[in-house]
Amino acid sequence: MNIVQDEFDKILSVYTSDQYYDELKAAKDSFITRTGKIDEESEEYESRMNSFNHWYIFDYEREDGSHFIDKYLENNSNDLALSLKNINYSLFLFKKINFRKQIIINDILHSDKFVLSKENGTLPLVEDDLFLGRAVNYNDQWFLLNGIVTLPREVFSVLKKESKKVRKLNNSVEELGFLLNLERLKNRSIQYGHVDSSKIFNF
Repeated sequence: MNIVQDEFDKILSVYTSDQYYDELKAAKDSFITRTGKIDEESEEYESRMNSFNHWYIFDYEREDGSHFIDKYLENNSNDLALSLKNINYSLFLFKKINFRKQIIINDILHSDKFVLSKENGTLPLVEDDLFLGRAVNYNDQWFLLNGIVTLPREVFSVLKKESKKVRKLNNSVEELGFLLNLERLKNRSIQYGHVDSSKIFNF
């Protein structure tokens, strides 16, 4: 059971209640402006909505400059909730499943590598799949939140090179902009499926 995901779902339920309707709508409009339309008929709808939910809680800047995760932690400072404060939004590669049946993930943007907790469960991925996602370290174990966004394998070398440029900037705002741009490009690649991915993921 992914206890980190359960904690996130609890937080999300608080800030998507009726009293936050106006902020939720404004946030969704902002997200769509940055990453493209969310098509309810698309096979990618669920992952797009999950991605929005993550951005809404962790990255959406409210009128007072705060984020919903900060508001939640004001009254819920348990270790599990605090682990979400240091969430790692990044570009990942599903490297392999080792001899212990553990999933090895490469963090391309931050040039790192980690092993997923077995409590994380299985992933709808195979080795060498490239994806955007959010990882959390809790009790020295790594978990992925639901809602990964897969990217075309053929653009791996381009994205690895671009990630290195962004990493050198050592700026969280630049990283967020880069990752949201990748979501936008993924959305565009779906809209223009007849166009080669290398022409869409062009920096």
